[in-house]
Amino acid sequence: MSGPYSHVLLVTASRTWNDEGAMKAAFNEAWRAWGPSAVARPVLLSGHCPKEADAMAERLWRAAGFEVIEFPADWSAEPKAAGFTRNQRMVDALVAMRAGGAQVRVAAFLDLCSKCDQRTGRQQLMPGTPGHFSHGTVHARSRALAASIEVEDIIHPRLPPF
Repeated sequence: MSGPYSHVLLVTASRTWNDEGAMKAAFNEAWRAWGPSAVARPVLLSGHCPKEADAMAERLWRAAGFEVIEFPADWSAEPKAAGFTRNQRMVDALVAMRAGGAQVRVAAFLDLCSKCDQRTGRQQLMPGTPGHFSHGTVHARSRALAASIEVEDIIHPRLPPF
Protein backbone atom coordinates (compact mmCIF):
# COMPACT_ATOMS: atom_id res chain seq x y z
CA MET A 1 0.00 0.00 0.00
CA SER A 2 1.25 3.41 -0.85
CA GLY A 3 0.35 6.26 1.44
CA PRO A 4 -0.12 8.36 3.29
CA TYR A 5 -3.85 8.75 2.89
CA SER A 6 -5.72 11.56 4.58
CA HIS A 7 -9.06 9.76 4.80
CA VAL A 8 -9.96 6.08 4.53
CA LEU A 9 -13.36 4.50 4.03
CA LEU A 10 -13.74 0.75 4.43
CA VAL A 11 -16.79 -0.66 2.70
CA THR A 12 -18.39 -3.88 3.86
CA ALA A 13 -21.59 -5.03 2.24
CA SER A 14 -23.93 -7.91 1.73
CA ARG A 15 -23.52 -9.63 -1.62
CA THR A 16 -27.18 -8.86 -2.25
CA TRP A 17 -26.72 -5.10 -1.86
CA ASN A 18 -27.88 -3.43 -5.07
CA ASP A 19 -28.95 0.09 -4.14
CA GLU A 20 -26.51 2.49 -5.79
CA GLY A 21 -28.38 5.57 -4.61
CA ALA A 22 -28.06 4.56 -0.96
CA MET A 23 -24.37 3.83 -1.48
CA LYS A 24 -23.79 7.26 -3.05
CA ALA A 25 -25.63 8.87 -0.14
CA ALA A 26 -23.42 7.03 2.36
CA PHE A 27 -20.28 8.13 0.52
CA ASN A 28 -21.54 11.71 0.56
CA GLU A 29 -22.26 11.42 4.29
CA ALA A 30 -18.69 10.24 4.95
CA TRP A 31 -17.40 13.19 2.95
CA ARG A 32 -19.57 15.63 4.92
CA ALA A 33 -18.48 14.09 8.22
CA TRP A 34 -14.83 14.46 7.26
CA GLY A 35 -15.24 18.04 6.10
CA PRO A 36 -14.66 18.26 2.33
CA SER A 37 -11.95 20.89 2.56
CA ALA A 38 -9.85 18.60 4.79
CA VAL A 39 -9.85 15.63 2.40
CA ALA A 40 -6.54 15.59 0.56
CA ARG A 41 -6.02 11.96 -0.45
CA PRO A 42 -8.96 9.64 0.21
CA VAL A 43 -8.87 5.90 -0.37
CA LEU A 44 -11.49 3.16 -0.33
CA LEU A 45 -10.77 -0.28 1.15
CA SER A 46 -12.82 -2.95 -0.60
CA GLY A 47 -13.22 -6.71 -0.26
CA HIS A 48 -13.13 -6.81 -4.06
CA CYS A 49 -15.98 -9.24 -4.62
CA PRO A 50 -16.62 -9.01 -8.37
CA LYS A 51 -20.39 -8.88 -7.88
CA GLU A 52 -22.80 -6.31 -6.54
CA ALA A 53 -21.71 -4.10 -3.64
CA ASP A 54 -17.91 -4.24 -3.75
CA ALA A 55 -17.85 -3.79 -7.52
CA MET A 56 -20.39 -0.96 -7.21
CA ALA A 57 -18.37 0.79 -4.49
CA GLU A 58 -15.11 0.49 -6.45
CA ARG A 59 -16.75 1.80 -9.63
CA LEU A 60 -18.30 4.81 -7.85
CA TRP A 61 -15.11 5.66 -5.96
CA ARG A 62 -12.90 5.40 -9.05
CA ALA A 63 -15.39 7.42 -11.12
CA ALA A 64 -14.83 10.25 -8.64
CA GLY A 65 -11.09 9.98 -9.35
CA PHE A 66 -10.02 8.33 -6.09
CA GLU A 67 -7.86 5.33 -5.23
CA VAL A 68 -9.10 1.90 -4.20
CA ILE A 69 -7.17 -0.74 -2.29
CA GLU A 70 -8.53 -4.22 -2.93
CA PHE A 71 -8.54 -7.05 -0.40
CA PRO A 72 -9.78 -10.13 -2.27
CA ALA A 73 -10.57 -13.20 -0.19
CA ASP A 74 -8.55 -16.34 -0.95
CA TRP A 75 -11.37 -18.88 -1.14
CA SER A 76 -9.08 -21.63 -2.48
CA ALA A 77 -6.83 -21.43 0.59
CA GLU A 78 -9.66 -21.07 3.13
CA PRO A 79 -12.95 -22.26 1.64
CA LYS A 80 -14.99 -21.44 4.75
CA ALA A 81 -13.07 -18.66 6.51
CA ALA A 82 -11.56 -16.61 3.69
CA GLY A 83 -14.12 -13.82 3.99
CA PHE A 84 -13.59 -13.46 7.72
CA THR A 85 -9.80 -13.52 7.31
CA ARG A 86 -10.05 -10.84 4.60
CA ASN A 87 -12.33 -8.72 6.81
CA GLN A 88 -9.77 -8.78 9.61
CA ARG A 89 -6.98 -7.82 7.18
CA MET A 90 -9.03 -4.83 6.03
CA VAL A 91 -9.71 -3.71 9.59
CA ASP A 92 -6.03 -4.20 10.50
CA ALA A 93 -5.08 -1.99 7.53
CA LEU A 94 -7.60 0.62 8.65
CA VAL A 95 -6.15 0.61 12.17
CA ALA A 96 -2.63 1.03 10.77
CA MET A 97 -3.76 3.93 8.57
CA ARG A 98 -5.43 5.57 11.55
CA ALA A 99 -2.17 5.19 13.51
CA GLY A 100 -0.47 6.93 10.59
CA GLY A 101 -2.76 9.95 10.95
CA ALA A 102 -5.62 9.17 8.56
CA GLN A 103 -9.23 9.76 9.50
CA VAL A 104 -11.02 6.44 9.14
CA ARG A 105 -14.55 5.11 9.08
CA VAL A 106 -16.57 2.13 7.91
CA ALA A 107 -19.74 2.04 5.84
CA ALA A 108 -21.65 -1.20 6.50
CA PHE A 109 -24.30 -1.87 3.85
CA LEU A 110 -26.59 -4.34 5.60
CA ASP A 111 -29.08 -6.69 4.02
CA LEU A 112 -30.68 -9.86 5.30
CA CYS A 113 -28.66 -13.06 5.06
CA SER A 114 -29.45 -14.88 1.83
CA LYS A 115 -28.17 -18.24 3.08
CA CYS A 116 -30.26 -18.74 6.22
CA ASP A 117 -33.96 -19.28 6.71
CA GLN A 118 -35.24 -15.93 8.00
CA ARG A 119 -38.32 -17.56 9.55
CA THR A 120 -36.46 -19.68 12.10
CA GLY A 121 -35.89 -16.78 14.48
CA ARG A 122 -32.31 -17.94 14.96
CA GLN A 123 -29.40 -15.77 15.96
CA GLN A 124 -30.01 -12.05 15.59
CA LEU A 125 -26.76 -10.56 14.35
CA MET A 126 -27.54 -6.86 14.76
CA PRO A 127 -28.36 -5.79 18.32
CA GLY A 128 -31.54 -3.77 18.44
CA THR A 129 -32.45 -4.54 14.83
CA PRO A 130 -34.72 -7.47 13.94
CA GLY A 131 -33.54 -9.88 11.29
CA HIS A 132 -30.63 -12.12 10.51
CA PHE A 133 -28.13 -10.09 8.48
CA SER A 134 -25.28 -11.04 6.15
CA HIS A 135 -22.62 -12.81 8.19
CA GLY A 136 -19.64 -11.23 6.43
CA THR A 137 -20.94 -7.69 6.73
CA VAL A 138 -21.80 -8.11 10.39
CA HIS A 139 -18.39 -9.70 11.03
CA ALA A 140 -16.45 -6.84 9.41
CA ARG A 141 -18.64 -4.33 11.23
CA SER A 142 -18.03 -6.01 14.59
CA ARG A 143 -14.25 -6.17 14.02
CA ALA A 144 -14.22 -2.44 13.22
CA LEU A 145 -16.26 -1.59 16.31
CA ALA A 146 -13.91 -3.72 18.43
CA ALA A 147 -11.06 -1.58 17.07
CA SER A 148 -12.95 1.61 18.09
CA ILE A 149 -13.60 2.63 14.50
CA GLU A 150 -16.71 4.62 13.63
CA VAL A 151 -19.24 2.57 11.65
CA GLU A 152 -22.18 3.93 9.69
CA ASP A 153 -24.89 1.29 9.30
CA ILE A 154 -26.93 1.54 6.12
CA ILE A 155 -29.84 -0.90 6.10
CA HIS A 156 -31.19 -1.81 2.67
CA PRO A 157 -34.02 0.60 1.80
CA ARG A 158 -36.33 -2.23 0.79
CA LEU A 159 -36.44 -3.42 4.40
CA PRO A 160 -39.02 -1.92 6.76
CA PRO A 161 -37.84 0.77 9.14
CA PHE A 162 -36.80 -0.64 12.53
